[in-house]
Amino acid sequence: MIRAVIDIGSNSITMRLAEIKNGRVNLLRDETEVVRLGRGMTRDGTLSLESMKISCGTVLKMVKTAQKFQAEIFIAGTMALRSAKNSEEFLKMVKDATGFEVHVLSGEDEARYSWLGAVDGFNFPGDVIMFDTGGGSTEFVCGSGGAVKKIVSVPIGAVIISEKFFNERDKPVKKSLCDSAIEYIKAILLENKIDTFKIKGSKILGVGGGVVTMASVKFACETFCPTELHGSELTLRDVARQIELYAALTLKERENVIGLPASRADIILGSACIVFSALKILEAKSCIVSINGLRNGLLIA
Repeated sequence: MIRAVIDIGSNSITMRLAEIKNGRVNLLRDETEVVRLGRGMTRDGTLSLESMKISCGTVLKMVKTAQKFQAEIFIAGTMALRSAKNSEEFLKMVKDATGFEVHVLSGEDEARYSWLGAVDGFNFPGDVIMFDTGGGSTEFVCGSGGAVKKIVSVPIGAVIISEKFFNERDKPVKKSLCDSAIEYIKAILLENKIDTFKIKGSKILGVGGGVVTMASVKFACETFCPTELHGSELTLRDVARQIELYAALTLKERENVIGLPASRADIILGSACIVFSALKILEAKSCIVSINGLRNGLLIA
C-alpha cells in the first residue's frame, strides 16, 4: 500500500509519501514547503487571505504528486488550524481545490502521532521524553516501551516566538531580548507543568524542523539532508552557541550560515530559544535528533 500524509503546519506544509509493507515504511518522497500559514496570527487570530491561497496551492500540488503514485491520501492540520478564527474558510478552500478533507488534529492527537513516528526505529530501554517543536505549538510526550504515559501540547512555536520577540530583521538581536524570550518560554512551559516530565536517566528525543536545522548547522552540512542527521546528538551547549550565533547576525547574514536553509533564517532563533528552554526545564544536557514525527506516525498508525 502506498500512503501520503500531508501536514499543514503554522510554518510549513510537508508531505511524506511511502510504501507501507509489513509495518515497515519505504520512503518514496519527502517534501517541505515553507509557506507561513500562521504568519500574523498573533495580531488578530486570523489567517490572511494571501497565506491561505499560497498554502492551498501548495497542498494541491502535493495532492497531485501523491495521486500520480495512486496513493491513499490523508491531510492533517495542526496548531494554526486549531486556533485561527477563520480556519473553516481555509478548510473549505482546500476541500474545493483538492476534493479532500483536512483533518484538524487536537493537540493531544498531534502529540500522540508525533511520538509514534519519532520512536519508530529506535529501541530505547526505559523512559523516553519527546518534544516536537513546530511553528505554532510544541508537543511533549513521555512514554516507555511504545506506550504513552503523559501528553501535553503547549501553544508556543517558532513563528509565535519570532513574531513576538524577533521582528527586527536588519540588525542583530540584543542578548536581553533573547533572555526575555527564554524566560517567557520557560514560564509557559512551567504553567503547562512540563517540569513534571523530568525522569532521571530518560532519553530525550527532539523532533521538528528547528531541531533538525540546528543539527544541520552543528555539522556544517553544505546540503540540507535530514536523513543524514537522524540519530545525531544536539547538546544544550550546541543550542546555546547557536542562539548567540543567530542573535549576532542580521537576517541577511543568517541566510549565509552553512547548514541553515534560507527559508528558516527568520525563525531559527525562535526555534533555538524553545529547544534551549525545553532542555533546561527537563534538566537534560542533550537530545537525540529524530527526523520522524507526525507524518511518520500517521503513516504507520
